[in-house]
Amino acid sequence: MAHIHELYDFTVGAYILHPNEPKICLHLHLKLNTWLQPGGHIELNEDPEEALAHELLEEVGFFADDYEIIKTQEQPSPRGSKPLNMPFHLDVHRFGDTEHKHIGFGYLVQAKTDKLSPQEGESKEIAWFSIDEVRELHRKNKMYDGTLDICEWIFSNFDNYTI
Repeated sequence: MAHIHELYDFTVGAYILHPNEPKICLHLHLKLNTWLQPGGHIELNEDPEEALAHELLEEVGFFADDYEIIKTQEQPSPRGSKPLNMPFHLDVHRFGDTEHKHIGFGYLVQAKTDKLSPQEGESKEIAWFSIDEVRELHRKNKMYDGTLDICEWIFSNFDNYTI
């Protein structure tokens, strides 16, 4: 979708852990031509988890049964509300070289399958990467700014790669 607002948009991103190997899923972004986590804009008719579900289907080929959001902390659940999983990472960042900014909700996701099948026209390339391969992409300047820092944190804090 096009930008909803000229200054800020809300986005979701999925840092997807491989089902049984110490790897993370990254894709080659169509517009930025750089490797980063799958994700995209939160549409006006979506909450963050609904946006995450539609982005994972489009960019990775994952249906709801193919993954689980890793819960990073417990939270109260007042009656009459729809509790949402809290993102493990929340930030504001510029989109590419523009002044436009994204407020990004980063979710940590455990894959239940290693099959990646993005819908046509969504991802140039998509693959599973070890931390050494992630570092190599960064060294070659082929990774979106900040992605290495988040991947390093994930690999150092989630050593068993399962929920």
